[in-house]
Amino acid sequence: MHHSARSDVGTARRILRWFGVLCVPVLLATSYSFVSALTAPGNLSTAERSVEWLRGHHFGDTVSWAETTYYAHNQPPKGGALNGTLPKAATDATAGSTVGPSDGATNAGGVAGQSAVVERIAPLALHPVAREGVWQPYGDTSNGATAMQVAYLRPDDIHGTVLAAVVRIDQEKAALRLVPGAQEPGNGPWKGGNQVAGTDVPNMLAAFNSGFRIADSRGGFAEAGRTVGTLRDGAASVVIAGDGRVDVVDWGRDASASNHPVAVRQNLDLIVDGGQLVDGLDSNTGDRWGKTVGNKLFVWRSGIGIDASGRLLYVASEGLSVTTLASLLQHAGAVRAMELDINHSWVSFNVFHHAANASVQGTKLLPGMDKRATRYLSADDRDFFAVISRTPLVAA
Repeated sequence: MHHSARSDVGTARRILRWFGVLCVPVLLATSYSFVSALTAPGNLSTAERSVEWLRGHHFGDTVSWAETTYYAHNQPPKGGALNGTLPKAATDATAGSTVGPSDGATNAGGVAGQSAVVERIAPLALHPVAREGVWQPYGDTSNGATAMQVAYLRPDDIHGTVLAAVVRIDQEKAALRLVPGAQEPGNGPWKGGNQVAGTDVPNMLAAFNSGFRIADSRGGFAEAGRTVGTLRDGAASVVIAGDGRVDVVDWGRDASASNHPVAVRQNLDLIVDGGQLVDGLDSNTGDRWGKTVGNKLFVWRSGIGIDASGRLLYVASEGLSVTTLASLLQHAGAVRAMELDINHSWVSFNVFHHAANASVQGTKLLPGMDKRATRYLSADDRDFFAVISRTPLVAA
């Protein structure tokens, strides 16, 4: 018995020794992967990169649980009113001055501060303030006109302090580029690199966030003849043609590979279709609206749509549910729309102003957006969209 016990102890020690030997390369590989993620080029903080690494290494459910728990206990306050007035956008030609209606004008609905001829989005709040929903010129000019307009409004009548922004892009005057990130969609290096081509920078009007990580998007990413993930039939998709024109579609129904797009970015399902909110926005059966954060929680969200005239719409705000995001896009005129990325770290839209000395200055669409205003002027961790003027911009 004594000999048998000694033999068992020896066997156990050998097993532990071999287990340790086997664990060393696993730990080294894991450490290398983690350190590489922390030191890769991009604009994320160490904490954000750590979370991204966890999502990509089988801890996604844990991260989603932590995020959902946090947001469930940190919802925007109900009631209240805006602190001050709505932002007034300025173009390069009117830098330092305001555009839009004069404060003394009144529109047909009787709202002080709005001209009767000013085009606007119908406000969603019951008591709109001056200029709420009014379209204003936005960004640098070309041939005396801007390719973009912006409107600010509350997304609902419950959260009176939450302000959303809607950008409308004229595709006759601007084209869209899909730019791969340093980490997402992966499978790099990409032919065009991970930032806006140098020849496009002088005419770059703006840039904004794309969708979820490909692993969470329930779809795929295609650019320059390469695909990451799988282009899923029925997926909400931003489709970019060879001339830079964009459509937002149900993949397989409205467009497919037979249309030969130069880029496709999918994310979940359409939230507006045929000009109407799709059924089931209040439910999340099958993670239709993503599993990263509950679809009913009010968090930073962004979305993209197309209106009946072919103009592109981008919406972003804090304090949005999937339903209020869809309602904003619908009220802005979207006939089809989809959610892009969510959470404070990822929702980002910067407009760029160009000076005669070739310097570029960025401005955030909303001051509360997390990342710096020069994001997208260098390689970013995530893929993103760049808005490029079709004609040369006039430098200030």
